[in-house]
Amino acid sequence: MKKAIKINVETKKIEYITLGDDYKEIYGAIGNRCDTFCIPISFENEDSMYADDESLLRENDIKGGFIMDDWHSPIVGNAIILGTNDEGESVDCQTKIEDIESQITFIDMEVCKMWRDKVMSTPRTIITY
Repeated sequence: MKKAIKINVETKKIEYITLGDDYKEIYGAIGNRCDTFCIPISFENEDSMYADDESLLRENDIKGGFIMDDWHSPIVGNAIILGTNDEGESVDCQTKIEDIESQITFIDMEVCKMWRDKVMSTPRTIITY
């Protein structure tokens, strides 16, 4: 079992959880029907934040989000923080809850939906080689 931190946007709580060795447990811990995750941030201590990569596509599942100090865009939905070893395997996180609490601002569902609308309406440029 690995110690992780869950950032829960519904309860607006940050708490320790434990995860097994199967990476698919990250999906369940993130919740909201997550089946594809991304790592939007890696910390200096080798911890990584996992978030739902398709959260903006499921408008009816948006419950809230959060933004961290110095970020330009929020994470919509829950996130998990896990450590990473030299082989790229998940291990216990080193980050402390207090460090995350001091950097996070939770945002409500309406703000997340406005962010979603902005992102989804922005034209994309496809570059091919």
